[in-house]
Amino acid sequence: MHAQEHPAHGEVQADAHRIQQNGEAMFAVEASAFVRASPQRAWQVLTDYERLPLFVPDLESSKLISRSHNEAIIEQHSRSGFVFFTLPVHMKLRIVEQPMARIDVTLLSGDLKHYAAHWDLEPATQDGMDGTRIHFSSTLEPNFFLPPLLGTAAVRSNVRKMVDAVSREIERGMH
Repeated sequence: MHAQEHPAHGEVQADAHRIQQNGEAMFAVEASAFVRASPQRAWQVLTDYERLPLFVPDLESSKLISRSHNEAIIEQHSRSGFVFFTLPVHMKLRIVEQPMARIDVTLLSGDLKHYAAHWDLEPATQDGMDGTRIHFSSTLEPNFFLPPLLGTAAVRSNVRKMVDAVSREIERGMH
């Protein structure tokens, strides 16, 4: 981006590409957005794990299994795919929280070969408005084949929709 350092308010920047990691091919995705809300509000939305299916597209359920200090175990069921086919995806995830700043997610078990994700929150000002820059990054590899070009486009689209939905929920009721 040349004209501006960050995307316009409400706009989600998302990218996906194929990488090699530990000898395995996988998708690397990143997305970010500016929200007109405090890091505390963003944190509240992102860590209310059982409410996530109310606004995250394709996420059918999210259940908190256990919590201990800054660590949580959750189980999620979603539908993944694109165009005319979708597949059910089940994941059991370990979440490590660094309050108001970072959430690290690792796959314990489930229907993906690999999944790791990070949410970073940082106070920011954009166009004279105070808020929070949210940044999501992930590496993943499904158990099913996705053609590289179509797969990359589908993964990019899915992460954009997810971060957009999270951003909207964070801002909901803030104006």
